[in-house]
Amino acid sequence: MRVKRYARIAAGTVLAVCLASQAYASGSPMADNNMLQELKRMLEQQQAQIDRQAAEIQALKEQLKGNDEKIAGKADKQDLDGADKLVSSSFTDVNVSLYGHINRALLYGNNGDSSNWYSVDNTNSQTRLGLKAAVDTTSGWQVGGRIEYGIVSNGSSDVNQEQTYNATDDNFKLRWADLSFKESNFGKISLGKGSSATDGSAEYDLSGTSIAAYNSIGDMAGSMLWYDNDTNTRTTIRIKDVYSNFDGLGRTDRIRYDTPSLAGLSAAFSASSGHAFDGALIYSRDYGGTKVATAIGIANPGNLNRSTDVQYSGSASVLLASGLNFSFSAGSRELDDDIVRDNPFSWWGKLGYKTKFYDGTTTAFSVDYGQTENLRADDDTAKSFSVAAVHNVADWGTEFYMIYRNHQLDADGYDFDSIDTFMAGARVKF
Repeated sequence: MRVKRYARIAAGTVLAVCLASQAYASGSPMADNNMLQELKRMLEQQQAQIDRQAAEIQALKEQLKGNDEKIAGKADKQDLDGADKLVSSSFTDVNVSLYGHINRALLYGNNGDSSNWYSVDNTNSQTRLGLKAAVDTTSGWQVGGRIEYGIVSNGSSDVNQEQTYNATDDNFKLRWADLSFKESNFGKISLGKGSSATDGSAEYDLSGTSIAAYNSIGDMAGSMLWYDNDTNTRTTIRIKDVYSNFDGLGRTDRIRYDTPSLAGLSAAFSASSGHAFDGALIYSRDYGGTKVATAIGIANPGNLNRSTDVQYSGSASVLLASGLNFSFSAGSRELDDDIVRDNPFSWWGKLGYKTKFYDGTTTAFSVDYGQTENLRADDDTAKSFSVAAVHNVADWGTEFYMIYRNHQLDADGYDFDSIDTFMAGARVKF
């Protein structure tokens, strides 16, 4: 279309030149004037056409620019929609997945003398980011790998009356660097940084409220300091100095073996750097809508805890089809013979209820109570109870929670006020 218009413009120009030449050749003033007028008219028409063409070209440029922006926007959306495809292995048979969650909360603490609010990362389930890789071999083995880091700012177990911000020294901490080999009849071997055999053995809990309330009581507000009424001073004794669930060896640099599960029963054994060894029996099964999960563990901490010869841990949880649930745990340490002290021990129990107020969500409620004896010193008795609620929106990958927890400590030579804490927050998984 534009070629034809340019052709007409060119033809008009040639015609104008011819008319001018003719007028010049005739030598008549009248003819000259008429020809000049005609030439002027034709040139004005050509200029008008040129102006219209310029406007059309500019309009086309604007349209093309708009199309480019739409195409770019669509491409950006497609990139976001397919972001998971960006996390892939250079090997076609290896599946790689990115996972993690963000868990932030507001925490309130009052030790009877002072109180404060804190913006925290919930140490019950700290913010983390990880990668998992797995490949199924033709021989029936699965080869796997896992890397995970905790990314924590102002952890709830680190803040206290003297450290209200930047309380966590190590914001970026390795949790997992592990590879594994698994076969259904053989079991699973794991090598690297990861859970020891007894890690989690004291924390089996089917209540649905463990993100807010579970038996590692020091995770919620573990650095809060007790206030002594006898001397009217804030002591240096922290909540986590007097509470423990004695939950195994945690995550260590280890080699671990897990047996295949037989009717829900399995065993795990690990040897960790630092001459530490542990083993656990694990049982998990569903009986017609009633779920049962339990574990017992025994560990020799070696150089990881030189003051302890042997540590015992165990827990059990039952979830009925009605939503009613019960959890219990206990643990203890046998101290080294050179330490002339009573062995510390703890126990803890929880009563919970899970229900669905509407589709796609689960709401859980719980109350718990626990005690730890002799952890910091002989005759110390630390007591704690809590009331908690968690609302889980599965489609959002989000849990909203709140908890009130009371802490009490009886210790020789002190008159401590109780420490009251409250926390509310959310965990978003991806």
